[in-house]
Amino acid sequence: MLQNPSFYSYSPTRKRILLVFITFLFIYLISNTHINKHELETVSLNKSAGINDDNTNETALNLTLHDERVNLKYCGEKTCNFMFPYFIPEQETRANLHLRSLTYLARSLNRIMVLPNVGNSRMNCCAPFSFEFYYDLEEMKKMFPNVKFMTQQTFKEWTKELLIKPDTLHTWFIEDGRNDSYSIRDHDHIAVEPGVVYEKKALHRLCVDQFDLEISDYLEFHTGIGYLKDFEYKMSNFFTENLKDRKSPVILIRNRSRRQMFPLIEEPIPFAPHIMKEALELRNKLQPYYCIHWRMEQGIPEEMPKCASRLINTINHLKETEGINNVYLATDYPISGGKSASETFYVVGKYHRKAMQMLNSTLNLNTWVSLNALKEFKNDKKYASEFSSSGIHGILDKLTCIQADYFLSGPKNCCRIRSTYTRLISEARQALIDNGDKRIRNAITRWGGSYS
Repeated sequence: MLQNPSFYSYSPTRKRILLVFITFLFIYLISNTHINKHELETVSLNKSAGINDDNTNETALNLTLHDERVNLKYCGEKTCNFMFPYFIPEQETRANLHLRSLTYLARSLNRIMVLPNVGNSRMNCCAPFSFEFYYDLEEMKKMFPNVKFMTQQTFKEWTKELLIKPDTLHTWFIEDGRNDSYSIRDHDHIAVEPGVVYEKKALHRLCVDQFDLEISDYLEFHTGIGYLKDFEYKMSNFFTENLKDRKSPVILIRNRSRRQMFPLIEEPIPFAPHIMKEALELRNKLQPYYCIHWRMEQGIPEEMPKCASRLINTINHLKETEGINNVYLATDYPISGGKSASETFYVVGKYHRKAMQMLNSTLNLNTWVSLNALKEFKNDKKYASEFSSSGIHGILDKLTCIQADYFLSGPKNCCRIRSTYTRLISEARQALIDNGDKRIRNAITRWGGSYS
């Protein structure tokens, strides 16, 4: 009986030939059907961009063309160049000053300036609200016609739409001589040096990882400790010389320098229309009125009740001489509960509480809380964190004091005397007087005169 031939019936030579043939056939099939991980990623990436490529060169070209279209959409040009000061030091009044000064650098580098988020009187990319929650972006554009601006959210969208992560330079502005944790790297003179490379945890803590960036280099800029004539102009030129030839599409700035590093721009960034509208309504409701600005921070706690007594005597005297009865109080004391209205006013003690009890029991005080100001935001849970400490109500207080008929601030030992916030109010009021506003009766008066 005949049997079908099998592999085992073949001669050894035929077996070897057959095995070699099968092996080559297997390799051929694998080489023509297998796509490695990189190729799969490339195909998937290209499909997401609507690109169908046959080779690597064409893939690279199409990725570039796609990103050029994205750049045209966001920047109006095939290439985008940004400067993003993602961390600004200090609270709103000083942060406002730092940010507007940075427009010098944006203009000299010919880069679009990305405007960080805001919240709790701070400016940084971790903050929850858009720049326009505090400020009027359209008016800011008129202020700086030679600088292009972009909000943080729009910049973030740009990074997400790109297929090739933009090369990024991270810079850190350090004020030397502050005797803090960074003093180990202090410099005697203006300097720039390679910076510390941030690990993933640091980038996450600073909220930088929310943007799709390829950070390839780190630099530290130092102010130096010593006095330098025309420091702001020399520092500005130093930054420009060291950054103007950088090709990275993005320059990030972490600014921890409270020192003025660029020429001062006196005019503040204009506030948002919804804040201006609220301030006008308060002024019309209160007129005529005194505005008392009592920043208890840095006052001597044990002196607070005595300070309150002197303030009460001053108001009673002014009621007789000025004929004004309404009183508006702007303070860092937590009048709405919770934390103080200043992130640097850490301890609110019994003497502070006693002083406020004295005022409330003697004077009919109006505040942003009693007048139910900003209710549109205060009643929205989305903004709950903004009213838990300092925030948008601090801006409203500032504007209300600027427009008051009479302005009072605290004397030595009762409050923080050297306050940019108070000085700005005084200067704005003096400008109104100089421009002929007869309603404004003084620029600033420290309570507690001879009649106290």
